[in-house]
Amino acid sequence: MMKAVNTIQPSILICASLFFLATFAPLLAQINPEEEEFYQSPTSTESNEIMSEDASPPATSERSSEASKRPDQSLLDRLTPEVIAAVFARVDAVEIVVDDGPSAAAAFASGEMVGYIFSTLDVLRAPGYSSIPFDVIAGVTLEGTITGAVVLFHQEPYLLNDSRRTAQLITFLTSLEGLEGRLGAEGGLKPSFVAGATISARAMRNAVLEGARMVVRYRSEEIIITEPTVDTINFKPLSTQDLVRDGGLAYVHITNQDLFDAMKKAGLFNFLPQIPVSGGPGNTYIEFVIGYANPPKIGRNGMGQEPYNKLMNEMADGTEGVFVATLHGVYDHRGTKFNNLSNQFRLDRITMTQGDRIYDFVKSDVIFSLGQLADILMLPPDNEFDPMEPWRVDLHAFAQKPDGSSKAFILAGLDYDLPKKYILMPEPTRSAAWLEPWKEGQRDIAILCGALLLLTAIFIFQDKLNKKRSLHRLIRNGFLTFTLIWIGWIAGAQLSIVHLINYLSAPFQNLSFTFYLTEPLIVIISIYTAVSLILLGRGVFCGWLCPFGALQELLGQAARAIHLPQWNPSQKLQSSLWYGKYASLAVILFLVVVDPSSAAIAEEVEPFKTAITAIFIRGLPYVLYATALLVIGLFTERAFCRFLCPLGGALAIFDRLHLLDRLKRRPECGSPCHLCEHSCPVRAIEKTGKIKMAECFQCLDCQVEYYDDHRCPPLAKIRKSLERMSAHPSVPTLVPLKSQDLKP
Repeated sequence: MMKAVNTIQPSILICASLFFLATFAPLLAQINPEEEEFYQSPTSTESNEIMSEDASPPATSERSSEASKRPDQSLLDRLTPEVIAAVFARVDAVEIVVDDGPSAAAAFASGEMVGYIFSTLDVLRAPGYSSIPFDVIAGVTLEGTITGAVVLFHQEPYLLNDSRRTAQLITFLTSLEGLEGRLGAEGGLKPSFVAGATISARAMRNAVLEGARMVVRYRSEEIIITEPTVDTINFKPLSTQDLVRDGGLAYVHITNQDLFDAMKKAGLFNFLPQIPVSGGPGNTYIEFVIGYANPPKIGRNGMGQEPYNKLMNEMADGTEGVFVATLHGVYDHRGTKFNNLSNQFRLDRITMTQGDRIYDFVKSDVIFSLGQLADILMLPPDNEFDPMEPWRVDLHAFAQKPDGSSKAFILAGLDYDLPKKYILMPEPTRSAAWLEPWKEGQRDIAILCGALLLLTAIFIFQDKLNKKRSLHRLIRNGFLTFTLIWIGWIAGAQLSIVHLINYLSAPFQNLSFTFYLTEPLIVIISIYTAVSLILLGRGVFCGWLCPFGALQELLGQAARAIHLPQWNPSQKLQSSLWYGKYASLAVILFLVVVDPSSAAIAEEVEPFKTAITAIFIRGLPYVLYATALLVIGLFTERAFCRFLCPLGGALAIFDRLHLLDRLKRRPECGSPCHLCEHSCPVRAIEKTGKIKMAECFQCLDCQVEYYDDHRCPPLAKIRKSLERMSAHPSVPTLVPLKSQDLKP
């Protein structure tokens, strides 16, 4: 009787502990008064509403309530002073814009409109990883630059009640400040900065960028660019030096010595220049610039407002302008002959070429400036000139012959190519959003694929591996350590019931399946798990690729090494406890259908987020819950995996479909031998010797015993017989052997 009582007591303790932890710990975590207090107001714990870390805390509880507006309130109600200060620092007043465009509030600073504030929930209603739309408030200037962004509401499973990731999200959204408001804008932190919640971070970033674009574009006179177009819209004051530095103007400085060199090259060294030099060889003969005049940053800065307006507004559509100017020197680009009828009013000092086309200019082609030697040389609309292709201007000078005639030669040639900054480009065709993280994460993908290839090799060559006990233990513990540290703690690739539910529910929530491809490591592990589940069963993932399972097993080995007492339930009780994981799975699936917000709480039955992705940096109830499960695992091998894990329950259901049985058995297994049954750490082998694959973690311990001729009774019997024969070769010993004994 005493023995029976001692057996029942630990079983009651384990069952009661698991039931209490699974039922109440997630609920207690929801009322943790200290959780994430640095970003949440006291009234926002249910919906995880976030304020900027730079926002000032509300002065009173009433003000605090105002600062935590639910997404079903109007935009104006949600724009509290704290929110406005976080997303648009200079703004002192806002006013809802009344038009047919995307919902937004006009932002004013000192009475002047400076931009807009909008809500991604109102403009896009973009979903996050949970498929429930989040609410990010963001600001954008009239020029389309992001000024700030904060989250007011979300139900993202890997951000809820996670202070570490929430802090990362705040920093990530802060980094959007200064970016151009359009999808694909470069800059800021990468979504992977919010480790383990990259889908949520990427969705929020894209919603802010796309929303800003929609809000500004609808209310501006922006021209929709469908092909490369010269920028004749944007203007800012620039000096000649600025334009030369950025390539808007091509510049040449010709000294007297350069003049003589040019004459010598033209065979005119013995003649005098028509325009005499002044000073020595290093003195300036001419400083000359050219550029394409139609962009206002070049033409308007070079010529002034009136001449530039004449080119753009008074000439025929399609007229092109070339800006030329003499900055210093005794020589200039105009000359005087353009006033002479005998010269046909031709500007004989300048010619322009593009490809095989040569352009000459006469007086009527010139818009002259007043007070400076700067002109616009006009090309008619049918000139076949392409301003976005390279072109060249040759500056000519003349040598005076003794007979009074003159001979032209090229003094300088300036090549010009309009810089890209003066060309408006169509918005780039973005590759599919899910490709971005695959490109960014190539190193991690390579590491994971290498590990999976190694795991595949382990199972292919498992017979050879299992014949060497120490090698098996070394490789298994090494892989478990890799799974825990790299897959779990570093890469944050812990597969969970959340992923499975999202994959299954995506078709019913109008979400493209590609939305979930933005987590490459999870996708790869999911595919590998699905394939291995069909081929071998659930044990490949649960036994080798689950970081929390690896943590439990490694701690369990340490517990046995220090001789902590171990307890396993009887086969009958264990069969009942196995239903626990199916029950937790059923509860979560039920809540997903009837109450998704409660399902997010129920999913906390998995301690993965706490122990693996957050590395125990969470609220105290979550840490206590995860720690308690690990403590129980010190005395009962992988108790959570065996009796409570909803993902394990889902995999166990599909395990019935697996195609291959590679775990070998002998007729003696179960009767009379029970070695493998007792050596199985999770007791997945029945008394009959049959392996219950739905509960097997493919640790291969039983296969090590199977090949050990010192521990496996049938093999030990054969080994001893062979040893006796070797010791007494003249005395034959006949031992009845079965074919299975000789050919495992």
